[in-house]
Amino acid sequence: MKYFNICTKKEFESNGQKKKKWLNCGTMRVTDDGKQYLELNMFPNTPFYVFEQKPKDEQRDPQGKAWDE
Repeated sequence: MKYFNICTKKEFESNGQKKKKWLNCGTMRVTDDGKQYLELNMFPNTPFYVFEQKPKDEQRDPQGKAWDE
């Protein structure tokens, strides 16, 4: 399994110098079989599942039903 940091960048000025600070927002996990999950710090204990985006008429939920059914 691979782990990736999810971050955002904040740019600011201090003593006349431009600086940037990276803020950690969460973690993305990629399993050995390619499944992807997000864990965001602002939503603890709530995994988010990542799926490839498909054209609207082909979109299905994880159980195979169309989103609008």
